Amino acid sequence: MNWRSLVLASIFWLPAAFAEDVPAPVRNWEYIVIHHSATSVGSAETFAANHRARGMVNGLAYHFVIDNGTSGLPDGHIETGSRWLQQLYGGHCRQQDINERGIGVCLVGNFTDRHPTEKQLDSLVLLVRGLQEQFSIPDDNVLGHGEVVGEYSECPGRDFPWAEFRGRLKEEIGRAHV
Repeated sequence: MNWRSLVLASIFWLPAAFAEDVPAPVRNWEYIVIHHSATSVGSAETFAANHRARGMVNGLAYHFVIDNGTSGLPDGHIETGSRWLQQLYGGHCRQQDINERGIGVCLVGNFTDRHPTEKQLDSLVLLVRGLQEQFSIPDDNVLGHGEVVGEYSECPGRDFPWAEFRGRLKEEIGRAHV
């Protein structure tokens, strides 16, 4: 098993072994929506507490959080949220249909005035490509939060490197089929 397979296995299958009950059946996901936290620090735990305080009974609004190394977890570390483990709809958009059909991925950081770290971008490419492969999600359905119709947001920030990210997704496709 190569490193890529090991990482993907840990994202998609190993966390289920730690679920309290039988894992929930996998949903038919159609979109991946990328967010930034708009904060310089944070983690899935801190965001979940904040979301609960705002009345979100399921806590963390996202399915995955990619850390930037500021809250005790390594830069680029992918945290798997309970919404993913339980296959619950997200709470990351105002548009309920996107929450029901879209996987929410949040990168810790404010990309209005800076780029994500290289390790965050590496992890995002790996995660998004794996999710696309598993759920047959086309490139056109990988969106920034602000690209979702009706959201009126600049999330994941003006400085998010879309051209680099999309180019790397295409490179990853080429490597996956070699």
